[in-house]
Amino acid sequence: MRKIVLFPNALPAPLFRRLVRAVHAVGTERLSGNGSYATTFWFPCGVKPSNVIEEVLLKLCPLIRPGPKCIGMEWWLGRLKYGQSLSFHFDRDLALNKQTGQTVHPLWSSILYLNRFPSSPTVILDQVLGPDGKSLVPPEAEFGKTVDAVPNEYAAFRGNLRHGVVVNRPQKRARPSMENKKSPKLRLTLLVNYWDRRPLGPI
Repeated sequence: MRKIVLFPNALPAPLFRRLVRAVHAVGTERLSGNGSYATTFWFPCGVKPSNVIEEVLLKLCPLIRPGPKCIGMEWWLGRLKYGQSLSFHFDRDLALNKQTGQTVHPLWSSILYLNRFPSSPTVILDQVLGPDGKSLVPPEAEFGKTVDAVPNEYAAFRGNLRHGVVVNRPQKRARPSMENKKSPKLRLTLLVNYWDRRPLGPI
């Protein structure tokens, strides 16, 4: 069974450039707190695209081949500042979990990298939630994959896998560089979850 797959040069270059321009135009809107990761959008299968993001989703979906159970895609923008990590977590229907305690994962989770950000790779672990919704199986991850942020590379993995963004600290003896200094540049990604049911709103 495929668990983690990578697609270099996932989008045609003109479409990728349009996407990057659009995300740059959003800038830092809703970036405070966890707003960037708590503002998601829904695009159902079989609908004509109305913006550049939805055009991108139609190009990415055939790469994943999520299967006939997939009814739509949840998407949002990932924007992290230099030196900012994203704690290890599981993608799930957060509103459903909060209301009922039930844990439901997407069929697939995925990340399209929009710029190069070598200091902050994604780490995906072969680790899932136990039946109680709290414990980890296995308790210690036996396998992990590190994916660097490379423009137009698309990483996809089973929706129940634990993952996060880690920060590689520069070595103490390393020669100072602009990248190691505080920078306003953001690590930009488009995050897409493929679902067999629409997650509850709102988040």
